[in-house]
Amino acid sequence: MLDLIASYAIKLIAGLFNLLPINLVLALGRFFGGIAYYINAPRRKVAYANLKSVFSKEKTPHELKRLTKMNYRRLGETIFEVLCLKRVDKKYLNKYVKKEHWDRIGTALLDGKGVLYWTAHFDNWELIAIVSALCGHPFVALVREQGMKQVNALLDELRESKGITVVRKGASTKHMLRELRKNKPVGMLGDQNAGKTGVFVDFLGRLTSTAPGTVKIAAKTGAVILPSFIYRVKGPYHNVVIEKPIFVKKGDDIAEHLATYNKILEGYVRRYPEQWLWLHKRWKVTPTKKVLVLSDGKAGHLNQARALAEKLKRYRVEMDGYAQIDTEIEVITPRFKNKFCAFLLKVCASFSSKNCQGCMKCLKACLRPDSYEELMKRYCDIVISCGAGVAAVNRFIAIENNAKNAIAMKPSILGTGKFSMVVVPRHDSLRKKAENIIFTDIAPNLISKKTMEEGATQLSSIAGSGNRKKIGVLLGGDNSDFVLTEAQAKSLLDDIIRVSENLKADILFTTSRRTPARIEELARNKLSSFKGCRLLVLANEKNVPFAVSGILGLSDIVVVSGESVSMISEAVASGKPVITFMLQKKKRKKTKFEKMLENLKKKNYIVVASTDRIFQAVEENINKKRINASDWAKDDAYRYMWRLL
Repeated sequence: MLDLIASYAIKLIAGLFNLLPINLVLALGRFFGGIAYYINAPRRKVAYANLKSVFSKEKTPHELKRLTKMNYRRLGETIFEVLCLKRVDKKYLNKYVKKEHWDRIGTALLDGKGVLYWTAHFDNWELIAIVSALCGHPFVALVREQGMKQVNALLDELRESKGITVVRKGASTKHMLRELRKNKPVGMLGDQNAGKTGVFVDFLGRLTSTAPGTVKIAAKTGAVILPSFIYRVKGPYHNVVIEKPIFVKKGDDIAEHLATYNKILEGYVRRYPEQWLWLHKRWKVTPTKKVLVLSDGKAGHLNQARALAEKLKRYRVEMDGYAQIDTEIEVITPRFKNKFCAFLLKVCASFSSKNCQGCMKCLKACLRPDSYEELMKRYCDIVISCGAGVAAVNRFIAIENNAKNAIAMKPSILGTGKFSMVVVPRHDSLRKKAENIIFTDIAPNLISKKTMEEGATQLSSIAGSGNRKKIGVLLGGDNSDFVLTEAQAKSLLDDIIRVSENLKADILFTTSRRTPARIEELARNKLSSFKGCRLLVLANEKNVPFAVSGILGLSDIVVVSGESVSMISEAVASGKPVITFMLQKKKRKKTKFEKMLENLKKKNYIVVASTDRIFQAVEENINKKRINASDWAKDDAYRYMWRLL
């Protein structure tokens, strides 16, 4: 019933439009196209994101938004113009349509094997067929079946009234081949997503699935391919351009010809961006995914965010069969103007919606100008961050790019609903359960068999790779809940030295940036002259690359302070026996660190000991095997990565 009503409505409107001046019809098309821009939100977001993926480095959000609106207005013009096809005759064409290199059609038809017009959803592409038919070259148009049969029939009637033969996609190959053998022009569109079975060639900077049908038919029949495009000059005035012919031979590289077509189309898109159909999900199946990792300046948080990005890359390789290079990861550190602006942006993000796309005024007001420009000149498919510090930026960048987004740890006042995926350690006080929330025993981290092997290789020349057992020590420092006292540090160092002498084991020791200077000095005095210490890294003096991953890779057992979620997670992910000790508490309240240790101890991932019991704990556990928690991603977040794709 809806189909029938729509067809009658179109007939009525078409009849009315054919009585009105064409400029008035186009003005109405622009008007209703502008209305469609506001009410067709899902496609508007796709169009804007597509434009941003191509023009982000040269156009501001305001310019991209204006271009998106113009694209809708141009599409409105085209749709209303199509309803006026009955008024199009030779006189109309002579007045409004200019033909460039039209003689190439006649030359191509001299071979007697037919011509394939290879065009795109550019401007009023329907006019190309009419121009050809009215100029003495009856056109065979390959068209896609629409959802409404009555509307389909009406559109076909409009086309056929101008001498166009309509062939439906599907069981149409034989019909097309027959028409080509009659030396007739056949029109095919080549700019739509061809799915996973298409040929991936570059288009506007990304590998793009392109339908190979036109090239295959040309190779089979010997037909000449004529890339043909139309663009609107102003109002009803158009230019139709026949590009240089493409000759295809049997055995030719199909991808090479597809790349030639894409390059020609790209030229038109860049010159007249408002006239191409950006609403289509052209890059839906592109293998290339751009991942933007936002850093808040904290090394631990950055490692967690990068870990999620690396797990996503691994997921795409193992589950979808993509190559490592198909997932492009870039790290950017947003810089706020001041602390108040950082807070203000969180408040703004709490009230944000998809309608903020193309605005970004809140982001611009709160970030430093250079930082804002850096972010706006990037396009991404996925945004990843860790912690509340840049959660608001994550939210706005995801909206701007119509991208999926993920965050590790609680996103503060924003709430979890603003993210596609939230990875939260079980010790965080988050009672809410939702499909986008993944709870993990340890925090995401970059420790894996590969990173430990790479780190061990880097450190082996310093730390040695002999047969002696090795004890890795990761020492943190003060935070808001704990303080590392000199008494604790002295007790720990004495026990480590004693167990090293007793087991004839080497010590691989590193501090963190939070380790107080007095504790680092104590460690230097105790270990620098001790022969059993093969590696001493004082992070505040010299940061050795691969220090943590190398120590974890070389060690037989790991001793780690318990005030750092990141360090504990890395130690546990190594699969080595882990001894954890707590620093002196500042408050009576039970901390999240203690909750984490309780959970890990319960699951036999770690052994908890006081600083004066390290000797005994190491001796008892150095030869024991622990449960490998490095597969946290497979067990928890890994199987949810599809949310980001």
